[in-house]
Amino acid sequence: MPYLNKDLARTLELQHKRSVRGLFLKIQDLNNECTMLRKRIVEHIDLTQYSDAIDYVNKYVTHTSILNLKFITNTQNLEVVVLHAILLEFILTSETAQSFDYENQLLEGYIEEILALNEHAPTLFANHKEKMLQYINSQIT
Repeated sequence: MPYLNKDLARTLELQHKRSVRGLFLKIQDLNNECTMLRKRIVEHIDLTQYSDAIDYVNKYVTHTSILNLKFITNTQNLEVVVLHAILLEFILTSETAQSFDYENQLLEGYIEEILALNEHAPTLFANHKEKMLQYINSQIT
């Protein structure tokens, strides 16, 4: 009987590792999608006017910036992908000179996927969105 419990424990552990690995790969894919979306719009906007928002996001990105996302610790981090989406949402809602309807639709899909990753993602998204707006407003005044 102890042998069966050992096999069951090993099987459950392997299943857990696969599901966690899948979550991290999904986060990495979403970060890559957000990066491609940002690169698509960056030639049509002036990023310097979003320096406060970028500074806020960069506080949570280690050893690099959100504009040059590297390292697996960043690309597979739930908090970084949430902040990446919030930054893109802020940029797209602030832009009036160029029509970004298609990009907004893409971003909405990415945000839905991010919020569905786990039960903590919606709270993390709402908290960081509020904190980023407060940070930006505090930099202006």
